[in-house]
Amino acid sequence: MMVASGDRAGHSLIIPTIDIVGGRATAPSGIPGLVDPSDPAEIIRRYRAQGATRIFIDVQDSWERSAAGLEVVERARANDVRLWVTVANGIAPSADALERLYEAGADAVGLSTTSVERPSVLHDVVERYGSDRVLGVMNVQRTADGRWNVVIQGEDVETPLDAVTWARMLTDLGAGHILPNSLDQEGTGAGYDLDLVRTMTEAVPVPVIASGGCGTLRHLHEGLAAGAAYALTQKMLHDGSHTVSEAEAHVRAALADG
Repeated sequence: MMVASGDRAGHSLIIPTIDIVGGRATAPSGIPGLVDPSDPAEIIRRYRAQGATRIFIDVQDSWERSAAGLEVVERARANDVRLWVTVANGIAPSADALERLYEAGADAVGLSTTSVERPSVLHDVVERYGSDRVLGVMNVQRTADGRWNVVIQGEDVETPLDAVTWARMLTDLGAGHILPNSLDQEGTGAGYDLDLVRTMTEAVPVPVIASGGCGTLRHLHEGLAAGAAYALTQKMLHDGSHTVSEAEAHVRAALADG
Protein backbone atom coordinates (compact mmCIF):
# COMPACT_ATOMS: atom_id res chain seq x y z
CA MET A 1 0.00 0.00 0.00
CA MET A 2 1.05 3.59 -0.46
CA VAL A 3 1.31 5.68 2.68
CA ALA A 4 -0.90 8.72 2.75
CA SER A 5 1.40 11.71 2.44
CA GLY A 6 -0.68 13.62 4.95
CA ASP A 7 0.31 11.25 7.75
CA ARG A 8 3.96 12.24 7.59
CA ALA A 9 3.66 15.71 6.12
CA GLY A 10 5.78 18.04 8.23
CA HIS A 11 7.32 15.14 10.15
CA SER A 12 10.75 13.56 9.99
CA LEU A 13 10.80 10.04 8.58
CA ILE A 14 13.36 8.93 11.15
CA ILE A 15 12.15 8.23 14.69
CA PRO A 16 14.87 8.01 17.38
CA THR A 17 14.28 5.47 20.14
CA ILE A 18 15.30 5.83 23.79
CA ASP A 19 15.15 2.84 26.15
CA ILE A 20 14.72 3.88 29.77
CA VAL A 21 14.64 2.16 33.15
CA GLY A 22 13.93 4.04 36.35
CA GLY A 23 13.81 7.31 34.47
CA ARG A 24 17.33 6.89 33.02
CA ALA A 25 18.57 5.81 29.61
CA THR A 26 19.65 2.17 29.75
CA ALA A 27 22.99 3.16 28.18
CA PRO A 28 24.68 6.59 28.27
CA SER A 29 24.37 8.49 25.01
CA GLY A 30 27.41 9.43 22.96
CA ILE A 31 25.83 12.58 21.53
CA PRO A 32 28.47 15.31 21.93
CA GLY A 33 27.87 18.04 24.49
CA LEU A 34 25.38 16.31 26.78
CA VAL A 35 25.71 17.35 30.41
CA ASP A 36 24.09 14.12 31.60
CA PRO A 37 24.31 11.41 28.90
CA SER A 38 21.81 9.21 30.75
CA ASP A 39 19.10 11.86 31.13
CA PRO A 40 16.37 11.02 28.59
CA ALA A 41 14.90 14.52 28.71
CA GLU A 42 18.25 16.02 27.71
CA ILE A 43 18.66 13.45 24.93
CA ILE A 44 15.15 14.27 23.69
CA ARG A 45 16.00 17.99 23.61
CA ARG A 46 19.08 17.25 21.53
CA TYR A 47 17.14 15.04 19.09
CA ARG A 48 14.54 17.80 18.72
CA ALA A 49 17.30 20.32 17.98
CA GLN A 50 18.56 17.91 15.31
CA GLY A 51 15.17 17.93 13.61
CA ALA A 52 13.26 14.98 15.11
CA THR A 53 9.53 15.58 15.25
CA ARG A 54 8.63 12.20 16.79
CA ILE A 55 10.57 10.24 19.40
CA PHE A 56 9.79 6.75 20.63
CA ILE A 57 10.30 6.14 24.36
CA ASP A 58 10.45 2.50 25.46
CA VAL A 59 9.85 2.46 29.20
CA GLN A 60 11.25 -0.89 30.29
CA ASP A 61 9.82 -0.71 33.79
CA SER A 62 6.50 -2.46 34.30
CA TRP A 63 3.28 -0.47 34.44
CA GLU A 64 3.36 -0.86 38.21
CA ARG A 65 6.78 0.83 38.34
CA SER A 66 6.45 3.34 35.52
CA ALA A 67 6.28 6.55 37.59
CA ALA A 68 9.85 7.56 36.69
CA GLY A 69 9.02 7.08 33.02
CA LEU A 70 6.00 9.33 33.40
CA GLU A 71 8.28 12.02 34.86
CA VAL A 72 10.53 11.78 31.80
CA VAL A 73 7.54 12.27 29.48
CA GLU A 74 6.35 15.22 31.55
CA ARG A 75 9.80 16.87 31.54
CA ALA A 76 10.09 16.44 27.78
CA ARG A 77 6.64 17.72 26.83
CA ALA A 78 7.85 21.32 26.36
CA ASN A 79 10.12 20.36 23.46
CA ASP A 80 7.48 20.59 20.72
CA VAL A 81 7.98 16.97 19.77
CA ARG A 82 5.51 14.10 19.55
CA LEU A 83 6.35 11.43 22.10
CA TRP A 84 5.32 7.89 21.29
CA VAL A 85 5.56 5.80 24.45
CA THR A 86 5.36 2.11 25.24
CA VAL A 87 5.65 0.61 28.70
CA ALA A 88 6.86 -2.89 29.56
CA ASN A 89 4.13 -5.09 30.84
CA GLY A 90 3.33 -6.63 34.19
CA ILE A 91 -0.27 -6.19 35.16
CA ALA A 92 -2.38 -4.62 32.43
CA PRO A 93 -2.56 -0.82 32.73
CA SER A 94 -5.59 0.66 34.40
CA ALA A 95 -7.58 3.45 32.79
CA ASP A 96 -6.03 5.81 35.35
CA ALA A 97 -2.49 4.71 34.45
CA LEU A 98 -3.12 5.33 30.77
CA GLU A 99 -4.76 8.67 31.48
CA ARG A 100 -1.72 9.77 33.50
CA LEU A 101 0.56 8.85 30.61
CA TYR A 102 -1.45 10.90 28.14
CA GLU A 103 -1.74 13.80 30.57
CA ALA A 104 2.03 13.70 31.14
CA GLY A 105 2.51 14.45 27.45
CA ALA A 106 2.44 11.20 25.48
CA ASP A 107 1.14 11.90 22.00
CA ALA A 108 0.50 8.19 21.40
CA VAL A 109 0.79 5.05 23.50
CA GLY A 110 1.82 1.62 22.26
CA LEU A 111 0.18 -1.48 23.68
CA SER A 112 1.80 -4.84 22.98
CA THR A 113 1.23 -7.72 25.41
CA THR A 114 -1.83 -5.99 26.85
CA SER A 115 -3.49 -5.82 23.44
CA VAL A 116 -3.05 -9.59 23.02
CA GLU A 117 -4.18 -10.55 26.51
CA ARG A 118 -6.94 -7.93 26.80
CA PRO A 119 -7.88 -6.50 23.37
CA SER A 120 -10.73 -4.57 24.97
CA VAL A 121 -8.17 -2.28 26.64
CA LEU A 122 -6.83 -1.14 23.26
CA HIS A 123 -10.36 -0.69 21.92
CA ASP A 124 -11.34 1.38 24.96
CA VAL A 125 -8.26 3.60 24.59
CA VAL A 126 -9.11 4.19 20.93
CA GLU A 127 -12.69 5.07 21.87
CA ARG A 128 -11.46 7.59 24.42
CA TYR A 129 -8.42 9.15 22.75
CA GLY A 130 -8.71 8.35 19.04
CA SER A 131 -6.87 6.05 16.63
CA ASP A 132 -4.02 8.45 15.95
CA ARG A 133 -3.02 8.26 19.63
CA VAL A 134 -2.76 4.47 19.77
CA LEU A 135 0.08 2.35 18.36
CA GLY A 136 -0.38 -1.32 17.59
CA VAL A 137 3.01 -2.60 18.80
CA MET A 138 4.09 -6.21 18.48
CA ASN A 139 7.30 -8.18 18.87
CA VAL A 140 7.45 -10.79 16.12
CA GLN A 141 9.60 -13.79 15.29
CA ARG A 142 9.94 -15.79 12.08
CA THR A 143 8.57 -19.31 12.03
CA ALA A 144 10.06 -22.28 10.20
CA ASP A 145 7.58 -21.84 7.35
CA GLY A 146 8.53 -18.18 6.80
CA ARG A 147 5.62 -16.52 8.58
CA TRP A 148 5.89 -14.41 11.73
CA ASN A 149 4.34 -15.12 15.11
CA VAL A 150 3.66 -12.66 17.92
CA VAL A 151 5.81 -12.85 21.07
CA ILE A 152 4.53 -11.32 24.32
CA GLN A 153 5.90 -10.42 27.77
CA GLY A 154 8.93 -8.81 26.16
CA GLU A 155 10.70 -11.68 24.43
CA ASP A 156 9.69 -14.36 26.90
CA VAL A 157 6.45 -15.94 25.71
CA GLU A 158 5.96 -17.24 22.19
CA THR A 159 2.41 -17.45 20.89
CA PRO A 160 0.88 -19.19 17.86
CA LEU A 161 -0.72 -15.88 16.87
CA ASP A 162 0.09 -15.01 13.26
CA ALA A 163 1.55 -11.50 13.18
CA VAL A 164 -0.10 -10.43 9.92
CA THR A 165 -3.51 -11.61 11.10
CA TRP A 166 -2.96 -9.82 14.39
CA ALA A 167 -1.92 -6.60 12.62
CA ARG A 168 -5.23 -6.64 10.75
CA MET A 169 -7.09 -7.23 14.00
CA LEU A 170 -5.27 -4.34 15.66
CA THR A 171 -6.38 -1.99 12.89
CA ASP A 172 -9.93 -3.33 13.26
CA LEU A 173 -9.69 -2.45 16.95
CA GLY A 174 -8.64 1.05 15.93
CA ALA A 175 -4.84 1.24 16.16
CA GLY A 176 -3.68 4.17 14.04
CA HIS A 177 -0.18 2.81 13.32
CA ILE A 178 1.32 -0.67 13.29
CA LEU A 179 4.81 -1.21 14.71
CA PRO A 180 6.07 -4.77 14.10
CA ASN A 181 9.45 -5.15 15.81
CA SER A 182 11.55 -7.99 14.42
CA LEU A 183 13.17 -9.93 17.26
CA ASP A 184 15.24 -11.84 14.70
CA GLN A 185 16.88 -8.61 13.51
CA GLU A 186 16.84 -6.60 16.73
CA GLY A 187 20.35 -5.80 17.96
CA THR A 188 22.05 -7.29 14.91
CA GLY A 189 22.72 -4.07 12.99
CA ALA A 190 22.07 -6.14 9.86
CA GLY A 191 19.04 -4.18 8.70
CA TYR A 192 15.28 -4.44 8.98
CA ASP A 193 13.35 -7.55 7.99
CA LEU A 194 12.25 -6.08 4.67
CA ASP A 195 9.92 -8.98 3.90
CA LEU A 196 8.12 -8.20 7.15
CA VAL A 197 7.87 -4.50 6.27
CA ARG A 198 6.51 -5.23 2.78
CA THR A 199 4.04 -7.83 4.03
CA MET A 200 2.71 -5.57 6.76
CA THR A 201 2.32 -2.52 4.52
CA GLU A 202 0.34 -4.62 2.05
CA ALA A 203 -1.82 -6.14 4.80
CA VAL A 204 -3.04 -3.09 6.72
CA PRO A 205 -4.57 0.25 5.74
CA VAL A 206 -2.60 2.30 8.28
CA PRO A 207 1.04 3.45 8.36
CA VAL A 208 3.64 0.83 9.31
CA ILE A 209 6.82 1.63 11.25
CA ALA A 210 10.00 -0.33 10.45
CA SER A 211 11.68 -1.58 13.64
CA GLY A 212 14.47 -3.96 14.59
CA GLY A 213 17.96 -4.28 13.12
CA CYS A 214 18.87 -0.87 11.72
CA GLY A 215 22.62 -0.34 11.64
CA THR A 216 23.36 2.02 8.76
CA LEU A 217 21.88 4.92 6.84
CA ARG A 218 21.27 2.52 3.95
CA HIS A 219 19.10 0.38 6.19
CA LEU A 220 16.89 3.39 6.93
CA HIS A 221 16.38 3.98 3.22
CA GLU A 222 15.67 0.30 2.60
CA GLY A 223 13.00 0.18 5.28
CA LEU A 224 11.23 3.25 3.91
CA ALA A 225 11.59 2.09 0.31
CA ALA A 226 9.97 -1.21 1.33
CA GLY A 227 6.85 0.72 2.30
CA ALA A 228 7.31 1.83 5.91
CA ALA A 229 5.97 5.27 6.73
CA TYR A 230 8.67 5.79 9.35
CA ALA A 231 11.87 4.06 10.40
CA LEU A 232 12.72 3.49 14.06
CA THR A 233 16.40 3.53 14.93
CA GLN A 234 18.48 3.75 18.07
CA LYS A 235 22.18 2.95 18.14
CA MET A 236 23.49 5.15 15.31
CA LEU A 237 21.78 8.20 16.81
CA HIS A 238 22.20 7.34 20.48
CA ASP A 239 25.96 6.79 20.17
CA GLY A 240 26.40 10.00 18.19
CA SER A 241 27.52 8.35 14.93
CA HIS A 242 24.90 10.34 13.02
CA THR A 243 22.47 13.13 13.76
CA VAL A 244 18.78 12.99 12.99
CA SER A 245 19.24 15.69 10.34
CA GLU A 246 22.02 13.69 8.63
CA ALA A 247 19.88 10.56 8.58
CA GLU A 248 16.85 12.48 7.36
CA ALA A 249 18.76 14.17 4.56
CA HIS A 250 20.23 10.84 3.45
CA VAL A 251 16.93 8.98 3.23
CA ARG A 252 15.05 11.81 1.52
CA ALA A 253 17.77 12.10 -1.12
CA ALA A 254 17.85 8.33 -1.62
CA LEU A 255 14.07 8.12 -1.90
CA ALA A 256 14.03 10.98 -4.40
CA ASP A 257 16.61 9.15 -6.53
CA GLY A 258 14.39 6.08 -6.52
